[in-house]
Amino acid sequence: MLPIVRFPEIVEQQAPWFDAVFSTDEQRKHFREYVTGLIAGNEATVTAINDLFLERNDQSALNKFLTQAEWDETELNRQRVQMELARLYRRPVRAEAGRLAIDDTLAHHTRCRMDWLAYLWDHAQGRYTWAHDVVTSYYVNRSDQFPVNLRHWYQFQVKKERAKLRQMAEVSTSQQTLEGYRQYLVDLLIFGIRQQLYHTKTTLAADLVLDAVALHVPFSVVTFDGWFLHNELIDQIEALGKDWIGGCPKDRLVWVNDRWVQLQDYLKTIPPVAYRPTQIHDHLYWTFTKVLKFKSLNHRRVRVVASFDNPDSKGEPFLLTSNRKDWERTHIVLTYSDRWPTETFNEDVKGHLGFEDYQLHKLRGIRRHWYLCFAAYSLLGDQGHPGRSRHGVHAPFESTGQRCRAVADELLGHLVEWIVQRTQEGVPTASIIQTLLA
Repeated sequence: MLPIVRFPEIVEQQAPWFDAVFSTDEQRKHFREYVTGLIAGNEATVTAINDLFLERNDQSALNKFLTQAEWDETELNRQRVQMELARLYRRPVRAEAGRLAIDDTLAHHTRCRMDWLAYLWDHAQGRYTWAHDVVTSYYVNRSDQFPVNLRHWYQFQVKKERAKLRQMAEVSTSQQTLEGYRQYLVDLLIFGIRQQLYHTKTTLAADLVLDAVALHVPFSVVTFDGWFLHNELIDQIEALGKDWIGGCPKDRLVWVNDRWVQLQDYLKTIPPVAYRPTQIHDHLYWTFTKVLKFKSLNHRRVRVVASFDNPDSKGEPFLLTSNRKDWERTHIVLTYSDRWPTETFNEDVKGHLGFEDYQLHKLRGIRRHWYLCFAAYSLLGDQGHPGRSRHGVHAPFESTGQRCRAVADELLGHLVEWIVQRTQEGVPTASIIQTLLA
């Protein structure tokens, strides 16, 4: 990567949105350096980003910016959302068309001494992997879309941890050493603290919905996959006067013919002729819908939509549920499909902005890295048509990868201008090369 001699235009123009978050000019400079490095660099580590710049300090300064400097990453994110909302309202916007998609993604790593790193099941890879699990909220309003916020979910296996404590207590009782008692008390204290801090993914998702409302994000429907279909989330959504559409596990119990049966067993009694052809964008699906009472949802009656990609009902159906019993099947499936951009967002921030490439050990620095990746993603949105930050932008850039490459091309132009200027000033070619290679 050739050295960077000037920040790109999108950073220079939009960085003032974030300046109030930082207390010193040095912090503001490090913010610009980091988001520029995320966009234009090949690696998202502190050392790699620091090495991108021609006039750079020791990498420890940028490292301290992430891990020790006093600034509030949640305020940084609030300012970023305000920037996105200002962009959103450049044209008329209807809250009824707004969707808040809840999702979670794994930031993969090899086993190391990072805070809260856990051995988690990766559904995409079909195996366990070392990772941080990040629950996110993502906003979609037709062609406008942007990430709203995130929460870190950490693994806490209560039964396993209690079993370990009981084992340690037995060892301490049998051996009765001062060191053994001290270690047991320390572990007991750690257990208590972790238990108090622990939140389920569903609780974190509910908090993200409440946060989006507090940030004045205009939406009317929350979408989520089957993992989040629990009362903690839907109670919060309905208390806020919002609607929801979620995926549905096939083993949920529903009330049919005066008894509780698993949803999958009930659907086996439905003949293929009951599934109607339903056009969703460019694809044809066969769908069946019914309002059913769910045992796990405090006996709520919700609408269920089951769909197949073939008329013979072969394979496993795709299942959706919604509190809107009056909505017809096509509207439910189409609205749920609006959450697809959150999948491409996860791919973009990992593939182009280094979301999971950090080598930081402390959670504070890791969280800041995640929020700075969100900031870089939002800054890239300014390259499109006003008010249209992602899909629906047909010129000049349609993808995050294209936008990153455009920034890299701009930075190359800055370097050429810098070389020409030094040459015109009479600086010897050997000195210019020596400076560039330093």
